Amino acid sequence: MAELQEVQITEEKPLLPGQTPEAAKTHSVETPYGSVTFTVYGTPKPKRPAILTYHDVGLNYKSCFQPLFQFEDMQEIIQNFVRVHVDAPGMEEGAPVFPLGYQYPSLDQLADMIPCVLQYLNFSTIIGVGVGAGAYILARYALNHPDTVEGLV
Repeated sequence: MAELQEVQITEEKPLLPGQTPEAAKTHSVETPYGSVTFTVYGTPKPKRPAILTYHDVGLNYKSCFQPLFQFEDMQEIIQNFVRVHVDAPGMEEGAPVFPLGYQYPSLDQLADMIPCVLQYLNFSTIIGVGVGAGAYILARYALNHPDTVEGLV
């Protein structure tokens, strides 16, 4: 009788020839309440909403959402949607210290910055993914612009 041997199989998903790792494009846009920075991953797909994320207090998009979007089961989703990660003012990596007397925007004002981002990118609809304060900001945005929101998480 033949002896069975244990074989360890690891699943690898190598890049196809000509494929490169997804590059991020970081942008800043001026709004009525100051500048907002956001990072875009992927290529917009016709007739599909963008996934727009907003992080919680004290975090940025990398510290809040990177583990989620690197998760293996998310790969099919991120291949089919462009992602826009909005960083609240002063929360982006390498952000300068606010000047003395700076008035930080309210949560409602942060929500009012999102249309400037979408207009800059020429996106018409989003699926919002928010955590903590970011969830509140996206909920306020959805209440004010329900025709541009296809879903909230």
